[in-house]
Amino acid sequence: MNYFIKPLSDSELYSIHNQITFYIIFIWILVCFIGYFINNKKYKIYITFLLISISFLQEIFDYVNRFFINEIYASTASIQTDLPLQLCHFAYWFSVLSLVSQVYKNEYGQFYFNCAYFLGFSGALQGILTVDITGVYTAGDMIALHLQHSLIILNLLWVIFSWNVKFSKAGILQAFLFTNFLIVIVGFINYILNSNYMFLCYPPDVDNPLLIGGWPYYLFVLELVFFIYGYILYLPFKLQEIFFSED
Repeated sequence: MNYFIKPLSDSELYSIHNQITFYIIFIWILVCFIGYFINNKKYKIYITFLLISISFLQEIFDYVNRFFINEIYASTASIQTDLPLQLCHFAYWFSVLSLVSQVYKNEYGQFYFNCAYFLGFSGALQGILTVDITGVYTAGDMIALHLQHSLIILNLLWVIFSWNVKFSKAGILQAFLFTNFLIVIVGFINYILNSNYMFLCYPPDVDNPLLIGGWPYYLFVLELVFFIYGYILYLPFKLQEIFFSED
C-alpha cells in the first residue's frame, strides 16, 4: 500500500508512466485481435460489459485515491480543478456510452462513438504521449491518470474491432460541433469558477507542437487543425473501405 501513496520524484513518475504505457499497448493489441476474431455474440457482450465495469471501477478508484488515499492531493482538491469537465472526461464517458450502445442498440450510438473516437484519439492519446503530471504525486495518481486516458482507447478499439463500428466524414463535423458546444458551456463555468477546464484559459504544461502561442492564439490554432486531424483519423476507415470492401 505504501508504494501507491508514497510521494515520488518527477523522474520516478515518468518511469511508472512509461512502464504502464508498455503494458497497455500490449493490451490494446490483444483486444484488437480478440475483437476481430471473436464471432460469438454472447462472448462479445460479456467482454463489453466487462469493459464497462472496469471503466466504472477506474473512476471510483480515481476519486477514492484523490480524496481519501492521497493526503497531498486531498489537501489541494477544489471545485476549480476536480470537476469532470476536461475533454478526456467527456471522451471517457462517451466511450462507455458507445459500449452500452452496442449491446442495447441505442440510436445515438454512432454519435457517442464519433465524439469519443475523435476526442479519444486526439486528446486522450496526446495525454499519454505528452503526459502532464501537474497534481500527480504518487504511483496511485499516475495509474489513475494513465487508465483514464488508456481505457478510452481500449474501449474504442473494442467497439471498432468487435462491433465493426466505423468513423465517418460526418463524424468529423459532429465532433467539431459537439466540442465547440462544450467550449461555450465549459468556458462559462470557467468564468464563474475562475478555473481552467478544457485548458480554455491557458494551455497545459506539456511539450506539444500543436499548442502554439499563448491565450487565445493556441485555441485558434487547434480550431484550424481540427478538420485536418479529423481527416487523418478518418483515413484508416477510408483505406479499409477502398482495399477491403466486398465487391
